[in-house]
Amino acid sequence: MTGTIRYHISVAYCFARLAIQRQLEYPLFLVSWFLMIPLQYLSGVWVLKLMVDQFQPLAGWSFPQLAFLYGLGLLSHGLSVIFFIQTWHIDNMVVNGGFDRMLLRPMNVFFQFIANYINFIGFIDLIPGTLIFLYGCVQSGFEWSLWSAIQILMVVIGGMFIRASICTIMGSAAFWTKRSGSLINLTLATMERTTMYPLTIYPRLVQWLLTFLLPIGFISFYPATELIGQDDGFTIPIGLAIWTPIIGVLMFVLAHLTFLFGLKRYESAGS
Repeated sequence: MTGTIRYHISVAYCFARLAIQRQLEYPLFLVSWFLMIPLQYLSGVWVLKLMVDQFQPLAGWSFPQLAFLYGLGLLSHGLSVIFFIQTWHIDNMVVNGGFDRMLLRPMNVFFQFIANYINFIGFIDLIPGTLIFLYGCVQSGFEWSLWSAIQILMVVIGGMFIRASICTIMGSAAFWTKRSGSLINLTLATMERTTMYPLTIYPRLVQWLLTFLLPIGFISFYPATELIGQDDGFTIPIGLAIWTPIIGVLMFVLAHLTFLFGLKRYESAGS
C-alpha cells in the first residue's frame, strides 16, 4: 500500500512539473494574464462598492461584508483554477481521445485526469482574491484566532472541492453528448455570480436550489454568514463553516462516481 501511494505521488509530481514547465515557456503570456485577471476581479468588487454607495446595502450586507464574501469565494476559485481547471475541458478530451493513454496505464483514470495538469497561471487568480478578502476582514471587523484561521482554511479547501465537483459532474455529460462546453460555461457563470452576492437577494426557490441541488451557497455565503455574524435564515446542526468541507468531500465522491460511470460510455477518438 505504501509503495502504491508513493508511486501515485511521484506520478502526480511529474505531471505537475511538466505542466508548469510548459506554461513557463511563454513568459509574455504570463504577463498578460498577470494584468488581465486582477483587473477583472478588482473591477468586480468596484461594481459592488458603487452599487452599495449609490443605492443601499444588499440584503443587509455592507460593502466590507460583501468584500469578505466575494474574497472568500475568489480564494476557492483560485485554487480550483490551479488544481482542477481540466474539469472545464472534459468534452475536448472526449472528442480528441485524451483519455486513451490514461486507459492504458495501470492507474485509476480519474486520478490521472485530476493529477495530469497543474495550472501555474491560476496562482494569479489568488492575488486579487487575497487582497479583497483581507480588505473585507479588516473593514468588517473580522476577528482572527487560531480557530477562525482553521475555519477559513477548511472553507477555502471545501469550496475548491465543491467547485471542482460541480464542474466534473457537468463536464461528464460529454461522455454521452460529446459536448458540454456550453453547460460548463453556464455553470462557471452561475458560480461566479452567486458567490459574489448574498443568496438572500434571490427568491426562496433559487436559494433552495443553490443550497440542496447545487450546493454553491456553501462555497462562501453560508460560511461567511457565520464568520462575520450575518443572518442567513438557515439553521443546520454544527457550524455552517464546518459543513463546507464535509459537502466538498461528499460532492467530490459523487463527481468521481459520475465520471467513472460516464467513462464506460467513452468511445475513444475517431469512433
